[in-house]
Amino acid sequence: MNRDAKFINFSEEHELDYILKKYGKETSKENRDLLKEFGKQAKELLEKTMLGHQDLYKYIEDNSLAEKLK
Repeated sequence: MNRDAKFINFSEEHELDYILKKYGKETSKENRDLLKEFGKQAKELLEKTMLGHQDLYKYIEDNSLAEKLK
């Protein structure tokens, strides 16, 4: 896996849509905005400037955040 592919680029809609589809959620602007907020929270909690896919998935699952997505 290429180094860049390991990290989430929150400004790329297709990356956010991929995550939403993984959780069976709508690929809507509202859901993408929520993912961006989850990412911001996870970065702060983990004290990271770049967030990997596994870090975000764990954060979403540990905090039952998928339920907030439509």
